[in-house]
Amino acid sequence: MAAAEPSKSNNDAPPRQRRTLIGSIQAVRQWASASPIRSIAVGTGLLLLVVGTVGTWLYLAALTVQSGIPTIDDALAAYDKHEWEEARYLVAQMTDAGTLTSHEYGGPLFVLGATKAAEADTHWSPAMRQSQYLIASKYLQEAKSCGFPKGRTEEGCYLLGRSLLECGETAAGLEVLEEALATSKGDPTQLNLSLATACIEADPPEYQKAMKHIDAALEGEHLTGRDRVTTLCKRIEVLSRLGRFNEARATLQAIPSDQISASEQALTAGRIDVEELRRHLGVHLDPDARPTKLHDSVAASIDQLKQISPSDDAAEEAMLLVGDAYALTGATNDAIRQFERVRKLFTSSTAGVAASVGEGDLYREFKRDDAQALTAYRRSLSMLESPSSYRNAYLPLHDLRQRMVAAHADFLARDQFESALTLAEQLGPLLGKTKQIELLAHTRTAWGKHLIEHAGEQGGDRQADLHEGRLRLREAGLEYEQLAKREFATRKYTTAVWDSAQAYFDGQSYSSAARMLGDYLRNEPVQRNAQALLLLGQANLALGKAEDGILALEECIELHPQDAAVFRARLDCAKALRENSRIRDAEQLLLANLHSSGLTPQSAEWRESLFELGRLLHDTGNFDDAIDRLSEAVERDIDTGKARLANYMIAESYRQAANKPLADLDKAKTANERESSTREVQKLLNEALRHYEKVRSDIAGSNSVSPLDRAMLRNCYMFKGSALFELGRVEGSPERFRDAIDEFSNVSTLYQNEPFVLETFVQIANCQQRRKEPVKARLNIDQALQLLAQLPADADFLATTNFTRSEWELMLTEMRKW
Repeated sequence: MAAAEPSKSNNDAPPRQRRTLIGSIQAVRQWASASPIRSIAVGTGLLLLVVGTVGTWLYLAALTVQSGIPTIDDALAAYDKHEWEEARYLVAQMTDAGTLTSHEYGGPLFVLGATKAAEADTHWSPAMRQSQYLIASKYLQEAKSCGFPKGRTEEGCYLLGRSLLECGETAAGLEVLEEALATSKGDPTQLNLSLATACIEADPPEYQKAMKHIDAALEGEHLTGRDRVTTLCKRIEVLSRLGRFNEARATLQAIPSDQISASEQALTAGRIDVEELRRHLGVHLDPDARPTKLHDSVAASIDQLKQISPSDDAAEEAMLLVGDAYALTGATNDAIRQFERVRKLFTSSTAGVAASVGEGDLYREFKRDDAQALTAYRRSLSMLESPSSYRNAYLPLHDLRQRMVAAHADFLARDQFESALTLAEQLGPLLGKTKQIELLAHTRTAWGKHLIEHAGEQGGDRQADLHEGRLRLREAGLEYEQLAKREFATRKYTTAVWDSAQAYFDGQSYSSAARMLGDYLRNEPVQRNAQALLLLGQANLALGKAEDGILALEECIELHPQDAAVFRARLDCAKALRENSRIRDAEQLLLANLHSSGLTPQSAEWRESLFELGRLLHDTGNFDDAIDRLSEAVERDIDTGKARLANYMIAESYRQAANKPLADLDKAKTANERESSTREVQKLLNEALRHYEKVRSDIAGSNSVSPLDRAMLRNCYMFKGSALFELGRVEGSPERFRDAIDEFSNVSTLYQNEPFVLETFVQIANCQQRRKEPVKARLNIDQALQLLAQLPADADFLATTNFTRSEWELMLTEMRKW
């Protein structure tokens, strides 16, 4: 009955099925609860069921995701269709998925590098193109390390080599391309052509290698049509650079006339003629040996090149070649006008750069207009962003560098130092900073030495020239020091340090010189050690560090007895020892030089050692020996300044040597003793007078007078007056006293308002007393007192006289009572 039936459950399962499922579960529970082992078994089964279910779902999800990730074949297919953005997008999906293993990255990296290289080919900006190739080379290098995709090895090596070449890594690019060529199994034409271009653009160019690759490309069957004609023209250019002009002309004639235009043929023939004339003029320097046939050929080429239409693709190079031809044939003005025309028409092009350089060379070499030349050079160099991005078929990097260096050398050779320095300051991008610093240092060194060597010539200010010359040398020393820092890890380091020390020393920056010499001696164990110790000693002596200077010079003498520097070291050390009262040691060093078999009387060190020995003997009171040594030094033609000082010391030696016979004369008791002493005094003092007069005449006839010369001139008047006074006293001759008064009067006239002039008034008064003229004597004493009152309060009397101001005043007051 319907009313008696139980109500339905919300569960969709049929009641019997529900009761069966529940009953099964309850049966399992009952079964499991009967034993712990059964409970564990049931739990393990349930856990395995859950894990299996989850694992199955994860596997199915992974399959679904992987089915949407592109493969390397998809990316390569997009690259082959030139769909570069799509290829990069596919590579990005591959890498973002994170499923690539380390050895699978070669394919995506290849695609990234290849697409970047392809885009670089189409970029208009040289700088951006170089940047793109640099990025491409990085990708392709990594791709090569991981392994190029299957079947893409040759293409990858080719693209890597080209990218390296285009971004300025010429050596690395050549290495990759040559490796690719050696292992290539396909068509090597493109590899050979790329290698040929790289060899031509190398620095320096490798034309023999380029020729080999061009010929290999021409031997293949794949180079046809216009590409073959272009390669043949390149072959002609290389043959011309190698000097194989007959082969170049034969190659040109072998090109079918229907495959080469008339303008291209004229241009190629003109290249051959101009290059042959250039090579001939570079080898045959005799201006009278004119190569008439070559000149005629070039003149004919000029006519043909001028007929090329300005709208022709070859017009730019043709116009530039006409300028080169004019320059080589001696038509300088025509060449300058032609280069100027090319420069203005093609300002920022490679032809414009080449024309500007050619214009500068002509202004410099033939017009001697350095200002115009520098303007032209600066104009061309301003277009050089970096050597690695520089590409110029008309003026390769190697040729540009050589011509700029040659221009700089020419400026130096003509002593146009300012122009040389201006040009060197522009050559940083072309030569590199290190080479530029070296060039600047060489320029300033040459400039400084020239100024010092020719100081005061042509009516110039000698002191100003010397000052500027030393300034230039100090600047050179600083630049050499910067160069040394850049060359620290190379074998050029110690050379740069030495050059810096030498420049500082010549520029009289002795503290900097000593510092660099110390650095040199610490880093160079063998070369120039003796010379370095010599300069270090001289620098320390100039700085007033006598002990350090003597120590360095003695080390030079002891450690390098066979080196030529030891002679100068002995000489300078002897001077320092003399000034430090080590007379015996100084004399031994000078005698060692004079007795050395390594020196001859003609050598400068021998003659100067002789002079210094005479000076040493004079200072120690050995007047007879001093006179002999100094007289010999003068006879040996020592330099003018030392000869003048030697004559002065000879005069002084004679005058002071007369003190002994003068003393003997005062003590003489017999007529014979008085007569003998008188003759000796007269002989010595007359010789002194003769040498004083020689020194005075020498100074008067000199173009430049140093402070030492002025001091000697003053002393010549004073001591000559003293000698005449003594002769007047010995001979009893009023005329001698009159001559003495004249000498002393010269001093008071020439050196007014100086404390030592007081001495001359006293001496004049003494002479007048001897002449029995007391009134005149008192007048001179009065003049002395007036001068004393006029002298400044801070005048240093003891610097040139033996008395203080108060002592002078006391003595003159007493003398006035005569």
